[in-house]
Amino acid sequence: MKTSIKIGVGFALLWIILKLSAFSFGVFLADLKPFVFANMLFVTLAISLALYAKKRFETESNLLEDIKTAMIPGVLYAIIVSSFIYFYYQSIYPEFNSSKISAIELKMNNEAAVADFRKSNPAMENLSSDEIREQVMDSMNNYYSAQFTMTVSLLGLLLYTTLNSLVISLIFRRVIFRKT
Repeated sequence: MKTSIKIGVGFALLWIILKLSAFSFGVFLADLKPFVFANMLFVTLAISLALYAKKRFETESNLLEDIKTAMIPGVLYAIIVSSFIYFYYQSIYPEFNSSKISAIELKMNNEAAVADFRKSNPAMENLSSDEIREQVMDSMNNYYSAQFTMTVSLLGLLLYTTLNSLVISLIFRRVIFRKT
């Protein structure tokens, strides 16, 4: 197996172990920020290490090859982690989404919150309170689903991987592996 594939899979497994450890210890169950930042760190490290491993032994390459080399572990990481996120929120911890939906339902039972939605969205000005509640709950049920979470994480990680691959490849070419 290629080194870049091993690196991508290794960092994905590391993130999965981190997420499952946090779940088993009950740490950061409601807070997603540490795992988002861990994702960003692990993707950046996977891209950097794979590109460094290739460029260290390779004498000639162009920018497009470097970007391609950098994207391989990042894309693998994104696919593996996003697939795990789907199974995590679908099977392992479905209470996360249901608790978020319940909190929004409680908020929507307050007439002042419905009035705020009516004021903030011009399309809802002529709707009754029950219609506003129904529309908000329908959109929140879609928003807090395992499929939506997986799709957003996959798109976000792929975008981050693409931009990171470009920037890290440029940094490696211009600074670290510059020919003098």
